[in-house]
Amino acid sequence: MASIEKLCEIAMSIITYSGMAKSCYMQALQLAKAGKDQECEDKLREGDENFVQAHHGHGEILQEEMSTEIPQISLLMTHAEDQLMGAETLKIVIQELIEMYKERGK
Repeated sequence: MASIEKLCEIAMSIITYSGMAKSCYMQALQLAKAGKDQECEDKLREGDENFVQAHHGHGEILQEEMSTEIPQISLLMTHAEDQLMGAETLKIVIQELIEMYKERGK
């Protein structure tokens, strides 16, 4: 079983990186609205880098849980997973909105 300290540390990492990813995605949308396409793409890429970091933490917890066969259920980890899923959903919606702005600008 993972130590509670390690679980908390990874959960906080997931929350932090997911939040940073969401912020980048929102900034990318604002840049798209302003017609700053290259800056928008850069901000999306930065968001993706943060999302990948969050996803790695999540994978680490899942691997450890599978190897010990003891579920690691906590409110903090549930919140972390919620933030990760929220970032992914926001990215998908924002990518669609950015495409709409690009089409409208043509």
